[in-house]
Amino acid sequence: MPKSISNKTAQDHLEDAQVNLESLEGSLLRLFVSYGQCDLSEDKAKAMISVCEMLANGALEDIESASAKTKVDIRASITQAYGIVIMLEEIKGFHLAKGYTEAAIHGLFTVAGTLNQSLETVVDAIINAGGAA
Repeated sequence: MPKSISNKTAQDHLEDAQVNLESLEGSLLRLFVSYGQCDLSEDKAKAMISVCEMLANGALEDIESASAKTKVDIRASITQAYGIVIMLEEIKGFHLAKGYTEAAIHGLFTVAGTLNQSLETVVDAIINAGGAA
């Protein structure tokens, strides 16, 4: 049975954020391929981006919640997650040439993976500090 939000530890929140980031990576990869190579329409791409935004916002909320429950400094992770959300909002406008939009989507895919890996390091630090770091 899932823990209620108030009973979640920082580790729980970060692990939930990692799940969202893994899903975000997969969604961004699908978007990158569909938009860049399969000539996906902008309307369909916008719908896919809205899914990515939901995942990114979920990760951001979990990272922020973890920050309130740990002494480990994760401000950089919050900033990066917020940056992903902002970039998705900007990309959805399709103001760039298609090639640049593709590059931005690929960049977000890379950043989501990097952030996910850095959260793993934070989870390890929390575990090593006894769970309440």
